[in-house]
Amino acid sequence: MSEPNFWYKNWAKVGFISALFILLLLFLNSKVPIGSFKWLYWLSLPLYMFHQFEEYVYPGGFKEELNKMLNREEGSREILTDKIVLVVNIGFIWILTPILIVLNAISIIFPVILMTLVTFNGFTHVIASIILRRYNPGLIMSIITNIPLGLYVLISLGLNGVASSFELFIGILAGSLLHIALFIFLRLRSR
Repeated sequence: MSEPNFWYKNWAKVGFISALFILLLLFLNSKVPIGSFKWLYWLSLPLYMFHQFEEYVYPGGFKEELNKMLNREEGSREILTDKIVLVVNIGFIWILTPILIVLNAISIIFPVILMTLVTFNGFTHVIASIILRRYNPGLIMSIITNIPLGLYVLISLGLNGVASSFELFIGILAGSLLHIALFIFLRLRSR
């Protein structure tokens, strides 16, 4: 069994390599037609892993940046620890994404939740960049992949009648509340 410290420091690098493999599978798997909604849901996973790579590896610095924003006092305790970073990113993306995609068999609301999480997170990077008037780690992938993919899928689901207005509303509300709950969790840790 490897040291937890190895995973704390290298999970995003493992994710980057996994993302390349997932992309290869997506393009070679004839059972999921390229461009189909199911294919786009699965595409969100490797694209988000690239987003995580930008946040935590190259150029990295997202954890430190968020800790500065959450800590009002110099020398305050670290709010966003390596363990929390690992648990949130693996849990919210690597584990929750496939679950929400598989649950599409039950209701379209689940992939709507997924696409909302992807889009909402992208917009938080853009808004933070506007407010701070500078780059923040994760901004580039948010602009070129997360926001366009999320918006495209959400709008297409509605326009093509795959999701009703009610299903879109519930999924978008649930996805937004999940993301807000994460912010509240971090805010409570900062007290």
